[in-house]
Amino acid sequence: MALVEPRMIEVPIENSDDVLEINCSQLPEHAAEICDILENEGAALRFYQLFALEYYKQGQTEEAVAALKRGLAQAKANDQTSKLPLLTFLASIYVQKAKSPLASAGNASSREMMLKMATALLVEAERISHSEPNTYLVKGMLAMTNRLPDAALIQFNNALRLEPHSLAALLGKARALFGKRQFQQALSLYQQVLTLRPRAKPDPRIGIGMCLYKLGHTNDARRALKRAIDINPAAAAPHVLLAAIELNEVKRRFDPHISRGAADPGSAQKAAEGLAECLRRAMEHLQQAYELQPGNAATLIFLADRLFCKSEFENARKLAERALSTADTMAIQAEAHYQIARSYHAAKKFDLAFEAYNKCLKINDKHTLACYGLGQMQLQRTDVSQAEATFQRVLERHPRCTEVLRALGYLHARLPNTKAKALEYYEREMQILAEDAAENARSLGKPTENVIEWLDDANLFLEAGLLYEATSAKKARKAYFVAASILQREESAGEHLPELWNNLGALSQLTGEDNAAVFAELNAAADKCTRALERASSQTADKKPVQQSKATNEIRRLENSLVTIRYNVARFYENCGLWRKAEQLYREIVDAIPAYNDARLRLAYIAYFYRGHSQDALAQISQAIEIDAKQSSAWLMRGNIELQRKSVQDARRAFEHVLKAIGKHDVYALCSLGNYYLAAGKSESTRAASEPNTASSAAKKAKELANQNYKRSLEFFGKCLQLDERCAAAAHGAAIAIAERGFANDARRLFQEVRDAATGGLGSLAMCNPAGDLVFKVPRESAADLDGAHLLSQLDDLRVSCDVLLWSGVNAAHSCVEIGNYRQAILAYEACIKRLHETTAALEAAGNNQNADHLVVSVLEAKAKGKATEDEADKLVTLSDAEKSERRRVERDLRLYLVRALYIQAKATKDLDVMRTALTEARELCAKAEIEVPESELKNAMQSAEGAGDKDATGDKDATGDKDVTADEKTDAEGDVEMDAADKQAPAEATNGSVDGSDKPAKPRVRLSPEDGLVLFDLALVEQSVAQLTGDLPELQRSLVDIDSATSDLEHSTALFTFLASWGKSMQKRRQKLLYSPRLATERSGYGKSLVAKLARKRQEQEELERQRQEHVEQWRKQQQEAEAKKKEEQERLDNERREEETRILRETEERNAIIREQMAADAAKQATEAAASGTAGRSKKTKKQAAVDDGFISDNDDLEDQVDTAARDRARALSDVDEEELLHPVSQPREEAKRKKPRVLSKRGLTRGPPHNENSDDASADSAAAESTPRKRRNVERSDDEARLSDSAANGVHSKAASSKPKPKSKAIVSDSDSE
Repeated sequence: MALVEPRMIEVPIENSDDVLEINCSQLPEHAAEICDILENEGAALRFYQLFALEYYKQGQTEEAVAALKRGLAQAKANDQTSKLPLLTFLASIYVQKAKSPLASAGNASSREMMLKMATALLVEAERISHSEPNTYLVKGMLAMTNRLPDAALIQFNNALRLEPHSLAALLGKARALFGKRQFQQALSLYQQVLTLRPRAKPDPRIGIGMCLYKLGHTNDARRALKRAIDINPAAAAPHVLLAAIELNEVKRRFDPHISRGAADPGSAQKAAEGLAECLRRAMEHLQQAYELQPGNAATLIFLADRLFCKSEFENARKLAERALSTADTMAIQAEAHYQIARSYHAAKKFDLAFEAYNKCLKINDKHTLACYGLGQMQLQRTDVSQAEATFQRVLERHPRCTEVLRALGYLHARLPNTKAKALEYYEREMQILAEDAAENARSLGKPTENVIEWLDDANLFLEAGLLYEATSAKKARKAYFVAASILQREESAGEHLPELWNNLGALSQLTGEDNAAVFAELNAAADKCTRALERASSQTADKKPVQQSKATNEIRRLENSLVTIRYNVARFYENCGLWRKAEQLYREIVDAIPAYNDARLRLAYIAYFYRGHSQDALAQISQAIEIDAKQSSAWLMRGNIELQRKSVQDARRAFEHVLKAIGKHDVYALCSLGNYYLAAGKSESTRAASEPNTASSAAKKAKELANQNYKRSLEFFGKCLQLDERCAAAAHGAAIAIAERGFANDARRLFQEVRDAATGGLGSLAMCNPAGDLVFKVPRESAADLDGAHLLSQLDDLRVSCDVLLWSGVNAAHSCVEIGNYRQAILAYEACIKRLHETTAALEAAGNNQNADHLVVSVLEAKAKGKATEDEADKLVTLSDAEKSERRRVERDLRLYLVRALYIQAKATKDLDVMRTALTEARELCAKAEIEVPESELKNAMQSAEGAGDKDATGDKDATGDKDVTADEKTDAEGDVEMDAADKQAPAEATNGSVDGSDKPAKPRVRLSPEDGLVLFDLALVEQSVAQLTGDLPELQRSLVDIDSATSDLEHSTALFTFLASWGKSMQKRRQKLLYSPRLATERSGYGKSLVAKLARKRQEQEELERQRQEHVEQWRKQQQEAEAKKKEEQERLDNERREEETRILRETEERNAIIREQMAADAAKQATEAAASGTAGRSKKTKKQAAVDDGFISDNDDLEDQVDTAARDRARALSDVDEEELLHPVSQPREEAKRKKPRVLSKRGLTRGPPHNENSDDASADSAAAESTPRKRRNVERSDDEARLSDSAANGVHSKAASSKPKPKSKAIVSDSDSE
């Protein structure tokens, strides 16, 4: 709305030609006086608008509103159009008042009322006229005030539709597009305004500069804004925007989370100078803007921000309040409230800051910094849920905001049960910082492999490492390592944190790092702590009393840290197998601090598990209990040692004391008691099963006790899982109890869950192996404490019986066998065998490394070069001989389980391939365990058995044969029961002794252990089953080779059963342990003999079948050869016929071509005669044309020749594409050639002249004549080159005749063989 600014307004006097001049600079204080004059004189409504505009320019908005209202009241009913300017003007004033600071912040209802009144006025204006551009302009302003850029665009477009060159509409549309971040379109509109009016106000160059900056053209934006300053030096806005550009450049170059230490000194100095120059230019522009317009709100906001950075919080707040009083846009008002809030925040006036943050967000709820500050205030007011919601709102808009991620991580780290969430936020922040650091290094041309050099925020990694200690030792060590690397760049900070280096050493032991590196880290921690302690002690005397108190506390902290570091060094020695050196350090710690129970308990552990002195161990534990009777670790270790000493009741009382007197929620004690009752239940179950009469009262009582013990164990395990749902030991024990009660399917699912959880990194507190032996270890201490000593307790036991993954997998496989899921059981057994191999290899490698590290540690710590030390006699604890023997026994048992599962699956599915796999596994087990019975011993056993049973051998054989043939399944079932029972009994036996043959020579004379006998029994049983399944196969699914192989295995199986029966009886006479029944071996031997005869009969039948099959194959092969010979002869005959037919066609084609040449020669001679009879003029013209042809220029005849060649090729292609039916009946099916109009054709009588060149002539007769003269019955074969040339020659000849009918002669009308080619 561009109105002329009058300084003198002339008001016409009613009924007179005179005017009343009113000076605008001397207007009355109240607009009512002017309005009275206008009413008395009957002035037009435009005068009310003019005076309202003057009042508005002078800042008297209320008087302008009063003048407009008086004018609207004077409007006549029949002249509504004159009201339009007043309505739109008044509506625009209401919109501006709604944007004022008082209406925006202080009174929200007042703002809404202003907007409603403006809307009502615009509705009235639109009702009067739909073609007033100002109406749509004000409606666009109203939409922008309501933050509806899309609606504003519609209104501005409507205004431009009525007035295409309206500057106000163009500027409004550009502003709306800028708000929608469509900077390129906004730039075009600003440039259009600049073209229409270069001196327009507001200056479009400012908008151009803003758009260019948003589009990334910073230098062009600077040029545009500087040009705006040149045009209007009194404008403050360009200076403000230039200052903003410079300050943003400073922020872009400087990242507080990225260290500049990685850059070279020259680059760092250059970067610092660049930042200083940007700041200097920014302050110059702000100073100029303030001088030009001291009340400019944007300038005041920037100055307040600079004062805040200088810690002048009070002055910054005052400037922000001045900006709030003069702000004319809601964005500036929100920013002013934010500056006020952060000033209060920094001054620790949290309540006022909280209120100011809320005011800012009421105006602009998307103000990110205000939202973040509000979250901090909510956190300070302990409103945790609201603070988290506020931070999450910021994070949704800015997912890479590291400050918000840090705040959320800090928040969740201090809430219960949300540590994992805190780690998630910390990890996201670390990832973002790493990416930014890599990008920064890349931009400077530096390598991006090691981004740690570009980070300088150690607190983040310290917080993350502290949380990682409870979940992942590797991640915790990595976080601490990054923090240490950052702190090493600040020597003072690194020297004051010896705990960090202590934790690094402790975590390095947990993660299996090289022992030399661990020792170096612990030594570094000790050195730093010692230097810090000396420095603090020397500075204590020079300080004041208050400072001396702080120094004393610091000295006490450092002394405690030094003791912890020494304790961790002792643990390091212990883990390396240097337990004598570790014991010495523990004693020194106990002598210095008798109340240090951790060191005393380690002394007890060494006394029992290394020296074997149980009394000394219990004495140390008793002293620890006297010092602190509430320490659960001492009572739990007492229970563990009592359990190892077989004092089961004393162990139970120790665990119960922990629950009753110390803590009823102690997970280790609960799990230990669960294991105790589980073992008691298994013991009762075994006693009940051993009763001869299962219905007796003793058996029933034992079963009742077993069920009660199982229930008690489930109660304890269930309580453990309630307290710690990730306790693998409790879940595993509960699964064992469930399986023992007969719920195999439920137990299998639980075992699988335990295995999955253990794969995710769970440790074990207590573990039960399948044999039921109770295995306990020292409980793991809390890893949340910074004391690194508590991080090493989980390395106490490396026994195979404590492997959670292994035994959970084994028990899950057992459950799968019980429910019939054999395939899954086989896979589980194979996985367990693989894990056992991997862990054994890893521990053996660790043992080798420890032997090497022993020397390294001795050199580093004792510096004894060339001299043996006492530590060389220390025993390494990685894998002892007993542990190696135990692992071999476990591997044998696992392979037996695998053979058993394969055997049962093969018997259930009648699958010979699976049974052969079981046989392969059994043979591999025997080979690996070196279990073998010589052939001589097998022969001797067979001969002894035959000699002993000579009298009734025939009767026994017949009886056994009848039973086996009619009741094979029963015998097989007995074998299954025997294998099942033997394999279940095997893991319960831990001995691997041999039969002592020193008293009397045993028969057979082979030294085998009971476990070896069980392996041989299973091998013989599988061999016999392979033979049985081979015999049961249909004749077409087996071969003689299979039967011969099965017979060989069966003979070996029978001999082995005979040997085992004899050897088992001798073992029973000696009262030695035996894991199978000799009676079953004898029965199996008899069944094998009958099965040999059965296989012999099967072999005869198979021989006859294969002979017949071979005869059939030979007969079929002969028939096939005869058929092939006949087919070949027929093909040769057909080829000969085809060649003869092609020769005949070629001969006829050559004859036809000769006739065509003769006719063409005659036509050429006739044309020459007619040409000689023509006039002289015609001859000269022809001579010129001929000369032109001879000169090499292209003539019409050349085009005709091209057409002839093309037609010939088309004809040849058509002839090659027709099928056999078309060749037999060429007339019945039209060809492509028939569609062309040929002036000359071949007939039976020879050459016939046709019409000169008639395009509409019918060629049916020509086709018939060609068909009669040229029979073409042949196969659909590809034409030879001669045929193609002949066809082309014929086509060229026909078209040449047509060309000869024209008056112009053609020198190349005659087609020769060379032309055709």
